[in-house]
Amino acid sequence: MTDTANHASSAGFSAENEDLLEYRELSRLAIGGMVLGVFSVLAIFTSVLWIIPILAIILSLVAYYKISKSDVLTGKGMALIGMALAAIWLGIGVTQGKVRDRVMMNTSREMAKSWLDLLLEKKTMEAHQLTRRSNSRQPATVSLEGYYQTDEMAREDLISFETQDALKAVREWEGGPLAAKFDHDVSTSVYEGVDYGRHAFQIFDKESGKPLWDVQVLMKRERGYGEAQDEFFWIADSISLEKTYPDAR
Repeated sequence: MTDTANHASSAGFSAENEDLLEYRELSRLAIGGMVLGVFSVLAIFTSVLWIIPILAIILSLVAYYKISKSDVLTGKGMALIGMALAAIWLGIGVTQGKVRDRVMMNTSREMAKSWLDLLLEKKTMEAHQLTRRSNSRQPATVSLEGYYQTDEMAREDLISFETQDALKAVREWEGGPLAAKFDHDVSTSVYEGVDYGRHAFQIFDKESGKPLWDVQVLMKRERGYGEAQDEFFWIADSISLEKTYPDAR
């Protein structure tokens, strides 16, 4: 009976040892990589969250490497899934971001050109309205001349607007009609939810075709206010005089 008990005990001990020898621990890094891979879908909403798939790829790569070198770790499949999900969502996010930037830049450029044309046509009041936020602009039915005559603060703001170097150069031009042609995009950026686009233009004499000034226009895109909070508006933030050609003097 004693031999039987010893034999059973020995058999049980051996079975436990075999289970322990066959046991492989699931890599925590692989788990973390896969979880972050799942949450990498957030990368399509903003470039700030691109950090999630980047971290997922790093964790998954480290996990895969450690599992390959270890006899007690498992989870290669999870690591691969994490890497795949992160790469897919990061790729979509980057592509989507580039498309958005291109669309934003093109729209900003068109708005800058339209605003600059108003200045060259000496429609200074209309151009000044586009430098203000949407809730401060006057409706199309309002006479801007009457508005600027009766509103002292608006009139002072308009006078300050007209003293900019680029505007003074245009207003003091005594030659023929002026026109502007696009030269190149300078930059695009996003700051605190506001989109900015800076664009370079050359202003020239339409009759002679001779260049007069190089200017840069900075546009920004803001969300509206009140009932228009779901809409976006472009604002002509500033214009700078970069170069004056001999024929402009």
